[in-house]
Amino acid sequence: MKYTDEEKKIIDEVKKYLRELRLINIEKFSLTFEIEDIPSPQSIKYSNEAPGSFSKPKGEQITSNMLRRELLTKRLELFNKELDKFMPLVYLLNAGHRNIIRTYVCSRGYNEMIDTLEESFCISKSTYKREFPKACLELSKYLDMEHRPSLEKLNNMFYESIKNE
Repeated sequence: MKYTDEEKKIIDEVKKYLRELRLINIEKFSLTFEIEDIPSPQSIKYSNEAPGSFSKPKGEQITSNMLRRELLTKRLELFNKELDKFMPLVYLLNAGHRNIIRTYVCSRGYNEMIDTLEESFCISKSTYKREFPKACLELSKYLDMEHRPSLEKLNNMFYESIKNE
């Protein structure tokens, strides 16, 4: 399908919007795994014995990890809030476009996205290439392009909130 210059511009803007959401989503998953890796206060990883002189006392280790968990959780909440603003908009699209957009945002890369579309939704690579611009144009009606999400902006908000505490 041929698109006008204005439509091409809109498609590019929506792609940028979706790429930022993808980055936020990837960072969200990284944070989730990082939080899961922090041992709980009851963990056997903490020891009262300090083998060598490199280990902090048990109380310091627990306090440090609890603070780290709290900070990571606050950051994760910011990312979830941004994604939660976007996801209901996807339900305004038809099922095929909704699956393409949601998979685009939730995948870590192109190959993973194409594989997921083919395996889960029976959407081929050629169908994706044909339908993605249409989905972008449809989605553009619902997006606030003036307030595009940004991983950098969210990180700055997080650092500002820490500074103000």
